[in-house]
Amino acid sequence: MSSLSEIFGQGHNAYFSNGPVARLSFIRLNNELLDKASTHSGAKYLTFEELNPLRTPDGKLAFSTYDDVAAALGRPYAKDEKMQIAEFSPDKYHPNLIFLGLDLEGRSGESVQLGQYSGVPYFALDITPKHYEAFRMAQTEAGLQYAPTRIELTLDHPQSAIYSHARSLLDWNNRNRYCSSCGGRTLSVHGGAKVVCPPADNGVLRQRACPTRIGLHNQAFPRTDPTAVIAPLSADAKRVLLGRGKRWPGNYFSCLSGFIEPGESIETATRREAYEETGVRIDRVQIHSSQPWPYPSTMLIGVIGQCVHGGENITYPETELEEARWFELAEVEHALNHGANAMWEQPIKGYTGPRVPPSQLMAHQVLRGVLRLFHK
Repeated sequence: MSSLSEIFGQGHNAYFSNGPVARLSFIRLNNELLDKASTHSGAKYLTFEELNPLRTPDGKLAFSTYDDVAAALGRPYAKDEKMQIAEFSPDKYHPNLIFLGLDLEGRSGESVQLGQYSGVPYFALDITPKHYEAFRMAQTEAGLQYAPTRIELTLDHPQSAIYSHARSLLDWNNRNRYCSSCGGRTLSVHGGAKVVCPPADNGVLRQRACPTRIGLHNQAFPRTDPTAVIAPLSADAKRVLLGRGKRWPGNYFSCLSGFIEPGESIETATRREAYEETGVRIDRVQIHSSQPWPYPSTMLIGVIGQCVHGGENITYPETELEEARWFELAEVEHALNHGANAMWEQPIKGYTGPRVPPSQLMAHQVLRGVLRLFHK
């Protein structure tokens, strides 16, 4: 009997996910534990400049210690959340610091005991402000660098998960420095996983009443935008529809995709997006797997949708795609095996068929799922 893994693949092990750090979200509520973890000699800090992580000369993530950042960072968790809100000053520097969690296996260094849990603590820190100029200079002198990357696909799997978590939350905190309800300066709490709108600045109540300070709504949590990555299957299950964006290289094809809108199920959004982009009409929809996508913070949901009989004509109701084309499953298999790489890279030498996304991407894994199910 086939297992789910044999049918759908290792969906739980998508690139950018399933890393070595356990988030242990309940620790975020305890500033005493966060202070102990963040100042521990074994703590590992992944620093970012303009959302680009610090790297070693060979491209791997470079982690710093608390001693490296202590002069600029101080002790951000020395006071509890209640006291931080009471003493909040919008004019003071507030670090964009994220508690990522613990490596419970202690594989990467010296562990710290936090309640009943022991492990190596991981943090992400935005050092873009001038506040960290001395730290940046020291890292540069050590041969490390913040190299801009369009989309990061070169890290090994464990590091990709740490990077994804860190980048998404740093970006979210940067985008939410001011309250969307009243415009006041916000304060990041819960280890960077929540922002609140303090009622006073330097002890003086703000003039404008903020709706988020009424009842239980004094909070904002990180967002994740769900997106369907769609592999439309022909009614006879022998072909799959791929599209090419207007700015993509010639001969580069991928799955269809689109955001899931409020009030839509995944299935409804799949049918809508497939029709809007290509005109095909999908009936049955099957969810394959998912993948976090840290640009800036998206949840990619891979789906397979089978067209109704007579619903395979490509008419382009929208003008989003340059072209869409039906491919035989054998041609898709050959492309995945021999012509899969990132669109900004040169085509693989000697390969002349349709190019498709590499294995790190959701579209690749969904197409593999189609082949497992239907290409006998």
